[in-house]
Amino acid sequence: MKRFLLTFLLFGAFLAKAQEIKNDTIKTISIDSLKETIDEHSMRFSALDERLSTADAILEKLAKIKISGYIQAQYEMYDNWSADGTQHGVAPTSGASLVSNTFYIRRARVKFTYEAFDGVKFVLQPNFDVHQVTLKDAYVQLNDRWLKTFSLWVGQFNRPTYEVEYSSSSREFAERSLMTRTLYPTERDQGAKLEADFATNFNFPLKLQFAVLNGNFGEGALANMAKDVDNGKDLMARAVYSFKLPSKGLGIDFGGHTYLGNTTVIAQTSPATVFKDVNNNSFTPVVGDKIKKELFGAETQIYYDFLGGMSLKGEYIRGTYSGTTNSTEVNSLFNANKVRNVEGYYLSLVKNLGKDNVASLRYDVFDPNTKLSGDDVKTKDDLKYNNWTFAWEYFFDENIKIMACYVMPINEKSLNAGADFKEDKHDNTFTLRLQAKF
Repeated sequence: MKRFLLTFLLFGAFLAKAQEIKNDTIKTISIDSLKETIDEHSMRFSALDERLSTADAILEKLAKIKISGYIQAQYEMYDNWSADGTQHGVAPTSGASLVSNTFYIRRARVKFTYEAFDGVKFVLQPNFDVHQVTLKDAYVQLNDRWLKTFSLWVGQFNRPTYEVEYSSSSREFAERSLMTRTLYPTERDQGAKLEADFATNFNFPLKLQFAVLNGNFGEGALANMAKDVDNGKDLMARAVYSFKLPSKGLGIDFGGHTYLGNTTVIAQTSPATVFKDVNNNSFTPVVGDKIKKELFGAETQIYYDFLGGMSLKGEYIRGTYSGTTNSTEVNSLFNANKVRNVEGYYLSLVKNLGKDNVASLRYDVFDPNTKLSGDDVKTKDDLKYNNWTFAWEYFFDENIKIMACYVMPINEKSLNAGADFKEDKHDNTFTLRLQAKF
């Protein structure tokens, strides 16, 4: 019995020892396996983290890019009659048949803004026409990080005047005033501009702008716009002061600007080209001569919170303007070898009607030669114009609006400026525009 019990105890002890050894082996295998698994997953997580870091860097750069733009597709009707009662159309291109209505892509623009880091922006905005792509904006903007007041623009940008800088997508009328379209063709120029906005950090509502420009945009051959055509530079300056009366629901901005530059004679023909001075006297400039181009303007914008909101805006410009005749000149409204005293202004009234409708009325005047009037005007480009513009906007939503606009130009009458201008030439235009922006 004792032997049996001893044998049983020894067998039990052996089994227990064997089980202990087995458990230790299993435990050792499990820890090693788990370690290998963890190491394997750690490597995978490291690779994934590296990929995510790369993706984050890409996403961070993409987040700094803002893309916006708009398309203005429109239908135009031309009510054109000459002084003798003969109906005419409008030739969209030289040599084309006259038309009285057309569908038209007025603007198709995409704007790319990239903020590389705080205080530095790159802006690029092309315009897509049916037959060409043109560059509207291309500039670098350096913003003051310390005072939050100054910014430097270098490249191609809007000239600093109110109507020029007022975006085409926000404007209440189909086109800018005749004065602005003539004196600041294409709206842009190339150069450098310094802005100071004292409202941001100093709570003083004054904005100053100073620009140094090539000065040859829209005046001469298109190829001249790539670079300056002479060593001279034109200067522009603008100041705007704003004040608000919140209790009255009133805000008023007023200011002024000046343009100081010259038209440089860069080539001469044979026989020599003859110019007309401000008194309509002939003179013959030589290559290198600088012909005065100086403008002085004043502006005001009044905003009144009355029955949904309304605004009254006006701008006045006068000075001496010069230009040269060129067959490819963009500014066809001033395509002449002349120096002229010019004067113009506009007044516009804009009234919100509910949340979705806006009614607008504008009266603008432009006199391209203040020294001549009536029958003393010998060419049509010296005629004074008084223009009425009526517009209605319906906002379908924040991205889509429909505009109806009717323009009634009233020209100065002259017996010597051509048969069409013995009386008021009926050259009214109706525009129905659909604008979509993003």
